[in-house]
Amino acid sequence: MKNSVGKSRTDLPYLNNLPMALVVCIINLPLAFLVQYGRALTVRDFVIDAAICGVVTAFTSLAYTRWAVGSRRAHGALPAQVPTGAFVQRMPRSYFPLAVLTGTAAATLMALITWALLTFYSETDYTFPRFLAWKIGYSILLAAKVIEFGIFRHVQPDLARPSDPPQKGRQTVINPLPRREMFSRLYASVTTDFGMNMLLGLVLGGTIIQGDMVVLTGVAQSGVVITGLVLGIIVSLLMVRPTLASVQQIALAGNLPPAGKPNRFLSALPANPWVLAGVLLLPVMALSSLSLWAVMRFFGFETLNFFQFFIIRTAYTKLLSRLAEALAVHRYRQLPLPETKPLKLEVEPHV
Repeated sequence: MKNSVGKSRTDLPYLNNLPMALVVCIINLPLAFLVQYGRALTVRDFVIDAAICGVVTAFTSLAYTRWAVGSRRAHGALPAQVPTGAFVQRMPRSYFPLAVLTGTAAATLMALITWALLTFYSETDYTFPRFLAWKIGYSILLAAKVIEFGIFRHVQPDLARPSDPPQKGRQTVINPLPRREMFSRLYASVTTDFGMNMLLGLVLGGTIIQGDMVVLTGVAQSGVVITGLVLGIIVSLLMVRPTLASVQQIALAGNLPPAGKPNRFLSALPANPWVLAGVLLLPVMALSSLSLWAVMRFFGFETLNFFQFFIIRTAYTKLLSRLAEALAVHRYRQLPLPETKPLKLEVEPHV
């Protein structure tokens, strides 16, 4: 399966697992129509469906990764060096026990997350279109993460056989399991974002100081368009521009394989991260306003308190960071480079 940096290398489906994630999502959808369509939905229905989705996703995603990694190992196309871990190598080697273990963990996690979010956003009605949108979103994200885990498990050396040829792939595989530094980065990102929102609120009126109290006002659907425009400016400066700069440095260091053929549109975009961020400013502002308004409109939120909106805003900026990263990769692949090295792309959003 091709990856996101070109067709010239036989690669793991690691950096471009969206197509398979969409397939897993489609596999999960028939059950939603068979069981949930045409009747009143409750929190219990959402939670049970999320748990079932976790199990189905684990079995389908791990079957795919087992086949994908196994076929590449047989042809010597896996990377010669992969991250290893004693914990992951103690997990089952066979497909069915591993799928049962992963499915149990995924079902439990998705049920807890679904229950927590529905409790936190209790103002919305549980209509089938809203249920379907929620299911599509979380099933794609869950499938993407389980595919990452499946690849990581199946490239471990304990699954290699003496008859396997030497592995000469040039891919980069990372450890997707939770680690301390991941939580540290997440904590730093959230606290920085939270502080920036409070400071911005002092200027725009969203943060009110009353004596010894600090009041954080909510966001109304009628005013979310302006909020989205301001957010677009912030993320362009604090997330899009740093992401572009990081990928440019990776490309200039020779770690980003050049494109197979030139693209006139991408080549015409400025290479300077500041200038390119300026070109993207208005589209990012428009996309931010439209996206936030659409979410509040679709789910029937007339108003959201600061923390409810903060979660939606954080999720949006994370998705936007992936779009910015993808655009940066394709733009800077157009740069002429004398050498191709394994891709190791680690760009952390600054918002």
